[in-house]
Amino acid sequence: METLSTQMRAYLRSALADDSFMLAGNTFRALKRRGFIKPSGGLTEDGWRQAVLLSKLPAQCEQLEIPIRTLNDFKYEGASERAVWLHLKEEGYEGSYCEGGAVLIIIRAAALDALARLNTFGSREDACSRYTEAQLKIHEARISEIMAAIEQASLDSVLKNFHEIYCSQMVREAYPDLTERCIETLFNAIGPMRLKKIAEAIAENPYQYRAGWPDLTMAKGDKILWAEVKTTDKLHTSQIITIGRMKPLLPGEVCVFHVRSA
Repeated sequence: METLSTQMRAYLRSALADDSFMLAGNTFRALKRRGFIKPSGGLTEDGWRQAVLLSKLPAQCEQLEIPIRTLNDFKYEGASERAVWLHLKEEGYEGSYCEGGAVLIIIRAAALDALARLNTFGSREDACSRYTEAQLKIHEARISEIMAAIEQASLDSVLKNFHEIYCSQMVREAYPDLTERCIETLFNAIGPMRLKKIAEAIAENPYQYRAGWPDLTMAKGDKILWAEVKTTDKLHTSQIITIGRMKPLLPGEVCVFHVRSA
């Protein structure tokens, strides 16, 4: 987040809440120079993002139109993300707690044959182990071929390719506790056409959109839950950017679990 004066911060928060606020000439020029406000005084996209970043968690969620679910007196040990993942598994959900890892792996599995064919080294093993976002960037001139492969992917091919990909220790360490049942449940719930749309959005800026995904990607039948887990902090820049871009494409509900330990 940029270093902003008290007046700049106050104006951005005020503009986000649609409250009237008198803006001094120097402050106006400074915000305009940073690209945060329009000549009319309204927020630009960057200004809106900066204002959301300055806000508290409830206001952030309101701006992103995502609900907050509070878990009061929640007893857990270790990472809060994994604890909520286990809590949801007890409710019958399947999924992962490695942020967008499950989606990126499913995209790679759906497109693996195309990625192997396009691989710079002619190596299917490299196509299996190289990060999905890196391959989308490397092959940006051939994105249409990758998207066609995703659109045509079947559950059988995705599961077969997932096992091949997940043989890599590096992949398992980067995306822990993924299972065939998890991949099957998520792929069935998302479907190849929706998966293609998500992949197309990621391909717009692969290194930007590899970060900021909700912590948990969970499915229960055809019900999908994308959940960010928070304890004392709030949404960061990458989360505001990625959730803002992906939310219209993601099936199911995007929410924040606010964990309050016992």
